Amino acid sequence: MKLSIVIPVYNEVHYLPEIIRRVESVRLPSGIKSREIVIVDDASTDGTTELLKRLKKRDVRVLFHATNRGKGAGLRTGFAACRGDIVLVQDADLEYDPAEYPRLLAPILDERADVVYGSRFAGGQPHRVLYFWHMVANRFLTLLSNMFSDLNLTDMETCYKVFRRNVLKQISIRENRFGFEPEITAKVARLVQDEGLRIYEVGISYSGRTYAEGKKIGLKDAFRACWCIFKYSTSAFARLVKYGLVGSMVFGVQVITIIAIVEGFGLRGSVSGENIAHLLSAEVSILFAFWMHSVVTWNYQFDSGRELLSKFIQFHAITLFGLAIRQSGFYVLSLAGVDYRINTAVSVAIAVLINFLGYQGIVFRRKVARTSTVADNGEGR
Repeated sequence: MKLSIVIPVYNEVHYLPEIIRRVESVRLPSGIKSREIVIVDDASTDGTTELLKRLKKRDVRVLFHATNRGKGAGLRTGFAACRGDIVLVQDADLEYDPAEYPRLLAPILDERADVVYGSRFAGGQPHRVLYFWHMVANRFLTLLSNMFSDLNLTDMETCYKVFRRNVLKQISIRENRFGFEPEITAKVARLVQDEGLRIYEVGISYSGRTYAEGKKIGLKDAFRACWCIFKYSTSAFARLVKYGLVGSMVFGVQVITIIAIVEGFGLRGSVSGENIAHLLSAEVSILFAFWMHSVVTWNYQFDSGRELLSKFIQFHAITLFGLAIRQSGFYVLSLAGVDYRINTAVSVAIAVLINFLGYQGIVFRRKVARTSTVADNGEGR
C-alpha cells in the first residue's frame, strides 16, 4: 500500500521545514510500502510560497493556490492529487505529532476500518493545557455533530483523519474553510448508514498553540461549523428536525403571501378574490418548500434542468395529494363526530407524514454513489 499525506499550508514558514522533517522520519508500519507528501500552499504571504518553490524532494509534491481559499479548499486540491491507497490529513503547525501515524493506520491495515479519526479527548495521551472555552466549543460541536450524524465520536474537529482513498472518491467536498471538518464527518456518516462504512477512533496527543503562535480558527468558524452540521447531516433525526423547521418557514411564507395579495390588490371582503389569494399562496409556498427541502432537508443535487423540473412536478403532486388526504380525513372525522381540534391535529399529522415519506422515497431518493473524485484545480510546480 501507498500512503498519501496531505498538508494544507497557509503562512507556516517557521513550522513547515520541521513538519516535513517529522513526516519524512516516521517509520511506517510494514503494510505501507511507500509514501508521498502532497503540500497545498493556500496563497501564503509570509514566505511559505517561496520556501516551497525552492523545495526539491523526491516524495514531496507541491500545489499552489493563486488566492487564499481556506483549509477545505486546500484539502480538496490535495485529495484530487493523491495517488496513495490511504490518505491522511496532516496540519503544518506542529500541533499533531506524525510519530502517531502507526496508531492511526493500524485499524485500516488490520482490515477493521475504512476511516480513522484521531481523538484528542480519548486514550489518555498527553496534551498541552490551553483554552477552556475552545475545549467547550469542541465538545459542543462534537455533541451536536453526533446528534445529527448518529455517530459517537469524541472529537469531530480533530485534524487527524485517515481515509481509504476509495472512500474519498464517493465524497464531494464543498466547504472552503474549517467547515470541512463537520462536512466530511456528516458525509462519512451517510456512508456508514448507507453502505456499512467502518469508522474507528484512536487516542492521540495534542500540542496546541496560542494565537500569538499562529492559531487561526476563530468564533465565526464555530458558527459556520454549526451551520455545516445542520446543512450536511442526513440521519433520520437530522431530516426530521430540518423538515419541521422548513415546514414552519413554509407556513409563514404562505400566510405572508396571502396577506400581501389580499391587501396589495384590495381583495379584502371579496370571497373569490380571497380564494384566488389562497390558491396563489399555496403555489408560492410549494415552490419555496421545494427549494428549501432540496437545499436544506435533503441536500439534493440536481444533474440537469430537466431533472429539476421533473422533481418539482413530483413534489407538487405529492404535496397536493397530502392536502387532499388532509381534507378527506378532516371530512371523515367530522362525520364521525370527532372534535374539530383533535380532527385537525390528526388530519394534519397524517398529511405531514405522507408528504415526508413521499419526498424522501420518491422526490429526493438517494442516487447511486458516484465514483468521481473530489476534484479541484491546483497549480502544480
